[in-house]
Amino acid sequence: MPGTGFLSALNHRQYRLLFGGQLLSSFGDWIDFVALISLVAYQWHAGAGGLAVVSAAAAVPWMVLAPFAGVWADRLPQKPVMIGCDLARAVLVLGYLLAPNLPVLVVLVVAKVAVSTLFVPAQQSTLTLVVPKSSLLAANSLSGFVTQVSKIAGPALGGVLLTVTSPQGAFLVDAATFLASALILSRLRLPARTPTVRAAADGSDGSDGSDGSESTEGSGRGRFGRELREGIAFVLGNRVLLIAIGSLSATIFLVLAFDTLSPLVLVELGIAKSLYGPAIAAVAVGAVTGTVLVGQWGQRWNAFTLLATSQAATGVLIALVGAAALTGYRMAPALWLPVAVGIGLCSTGILVVFLYLVQRATPQALMGRVSTVVNIVPTVLQISAPVVGAALAVWLGLGWVLAGAGLGLALLGGLFLWLRPADEPPDPAEPPEPPEPAELPEPGAAAPGAPTEAGSAPAGTADTPATAGPPDDARPGRPVGPGRQYGTRKKVDMANESVEALAANGHSFEGASEEQLAVIANLSPEEVEVINSIKSRLDGEVAAHSVAPPSDTVGGLVW
Repeated sequence: MPGTGFLSALNHRQYRLLFGGQLLSSFGDWIDFVALISLVAYQWHAGAGGLAVVSAAAAVPWMVLAPFAGVWADRLPQKPVMIGCDLARAVLVLGYLLAPNLPVLVVLVVAKVAVSTLFVPAQQSTLTLVVPKSSLLAANSLSGFVTQVSKIAGPALGGVLLTVTSPQGAFLVDAATFLASALILSRLRLPARTPTVRAAADGSDGSDGSDGSESTEGSGRGRFGRELREGIAFVLGNRVLLIAIGSLSATIFLVLAFDTLSPLVLVELGIAKSLYGPAIAAVAVGAVTGTVLVGQWGQRWNAFTLLATSQAATGVLIALVGAAALTGYRMAPALWLPVAVGIGLCSTGILVVFLYLVQRATPQALMGRVSTVVNIVPTVLQISAPVVGAALAVWLGLGWVLAGAGLGLALLGGLFLWLRPADEPPDPAEPPEPPEPAELPEPGAAAPGAPTEAGSAPAGTADTPATAGPPDDARPGRPVGPGRQYGTRKKVDMANESVEALAANGHSFEGASEEQLAVIANLSPEEVEVINSIKSRLDGEVAAHSVAPPSDTVGGLVW
């Protein structure tokens, strides 16, 4: 039975493949993290300095290289990029096995993360291709669910591997997850990036007759810089994205600072150190629960209302903890667990809705650049939050830091609630699912809907529509009319995938007649690519002059 609500995105085959790759990679990343820590700290005895260097190596590429990788993610076809990145990361992780010392290992870590900076925007761009906009929130909730579950189970799995093998054995498992992910992604069927799409990404209208693929070295560098500036300018000029970035940045800074100071918080609240583990687990439970709730029922809310309310609630909960630390208020430790659950739940609502808003506000041709640019500030704050939070706690006191920061976050949530666009259009209705492949007739049996002995066209039934249209109104080997009959299962799959590819790119089939849907199903993969490329170009042109999501602005123009 097709999933609904939280699981609705799994109705789409291409997303299921993308989701499967993410699931493997997420667990592999945490296995890799635990193995790296074990290798550096326990085998090489590199100490705090070694751990700090490895942590920096895993963070710096996201600040330095990610914006440039976003340009390439918009230029290159997503499927080969993701497969190539998975294969490259598998090779680099296998290189860990040969690393003789910390400097060589750091170089390999930097290279692996640099490849990831290209993979992630390509993955984000693919997500908006394979999922209708009405299922985007559910898809991001599922992705968030995987992220949160892998944070809990991934390190545990890595620890189990280390008990039965070694860091090197864990690296082999991580490399295997990347290879398996590449194999799964190889089954994706995405519309190719045509010259029209590349021209849109290059900022060229193609009026000179070129497809944008040929240029001199100098002009290529000029186009690259222009494309990068286009992504930055789009973010700076888009109210939706600026509100989302501000909300996420403030939340990440405060929540990560809170995580760093949480052991000291327990001391201030008079909670035994033995309860530190359950407190962290409570936050994780809240985070996992939050992804499910947002995916199941978040579509009923205005996205900005959900974002601002989650932010304000997170701030209030942290401010309460700070106030208790300031006043010396004590209560039973078990009563603090719902507060920890609430912090995890509300903060996850912000993370999920942030990605959803970015995808809704960004045209497909800019998805790679925008998804990397919007994450620069949150990434910088993610690195600096523990240091700044600790310094402020020493200077002002732990209670003042938590109470003040929590109150500030709550006020920001109220401000964003007031600033939210009042004219955000509702999500378009879910496009109809492509028909399931028809069963092929048994050898010697009459095909469903075949002509009667008298030679007349069959009347058809609800399960087997009648064939419409004369035989000569279709090209050889192509299905005919709204009651089309297919000669092979391959043709059935091609028709289904044509409808799915168009629906995933935002084309709405709401209210379409049976005959119109038959025309869509008759399209070849090349024709689907052309239609999608035209829509992507129109989305980009219209979005540059409107704050509304491009698919809602353009509507059914192509259709």
